[in-house]
Amino acid sequence: MQFAIGTTNKPKSAAIEYVLSTSPYTGGATYSNHKADSGVPDMPTTLQELRTGAKNRAVYTRRENPDADYYVGMEGGVYQDSQGEEYWLIGVVYIENSTGQGYYGYSCHLRVPDAVIDGLFDGQQRDLEQVVHALGGEANIGDKQGSYHAWTDGMLSRREQFIMATQCAIAPFFNMFYQK
Repeated sequence: MQFAIGTTNKPKSAAIEYVLSTSPYTGGATYSNHKADSGVPDMPTTLQELRTGAKNRAVYTRRENPDADYYVGMEGGVYQDSQGEEYWLIGVVYIENSTGQGYYGYSCHLRVPDAVIDGLFDGQQRDLEQVVHALGGEANIGDKQGSYHAWTDGMLSRREQFIMATQCAIAPFFNMFYQK
């Protein structure tokens, strides 16, 4: 079983590696990483942009690497709740098989700190990494432990964010309850 992953990001790749090595469905599966365009802004700020970005990455990866069995797109960003009260950080994963059937998975949602929201929407068009760094956080956190790690004092990480989302996206392909 071969997975083609539409990312070269280390924490996202580590999440895939973990899921493939621990899932009851994917014993012996291998994966390869590929750069894939999301077709959405670098800093997605709506749930639709996050879903679109994840799916676009999977579809692009499938088009460029047609010999895999499964194609994975991953997108992280923030979105505002339907009441317009709070912003949430989330990871979205879309997995598509070789026949075009696909499923989404989502990570847990972590409330975005007000200072970060202010920095994201202050008109300077900065992405999440830039805002967190400007507020005193580590540079390039998206390639490291991520905002989850920074905002939970290490209780969660970017890798864990995408582990959960990947597990949620892969289960419908194999779990018996989805097959009935």
